[in-house]
Amino acid sequence: MRPGETSNGKKPNHDQSIVSKIALSIKSQDGDEVYYRFPRDKKLQYLFTSYCKQKKLNYDAIAFVYDGQRVKASKTPLEMEMEDGDSIDAMMHQDGGGYALVMT
Repeated sequence: MRPGETSNGKKPNHDQSIVSKIALSIKSQDGDEVYYRFPRDKKLQYLFTSYCKQKKLNYDAIAFVYDGQRVKASKTPLEMEMEDGDSIDAMMHQDGGGYALVMT
């Protein structure tokens, strides 16, 4: 067996661990950014709940947006076609948007 080979004679794939994770950041409305290394094939829900716990936020009060579209927590970075270094925006839900009719 030569140096750098496994018992089956093949070189170990060191890139596999790098490829299986992606560097992502979550950016809040106030500009604060948190960086993560996250598995490409794991649901983003785990990333979002971790972010909310770290920031002491209510998970249900935050909307996560990527490329202008709201992200479903059941999706994975692979399904969303995310790349290394991509950023997800975390925004507070806003109620309202309508108008009030005031009669005098």
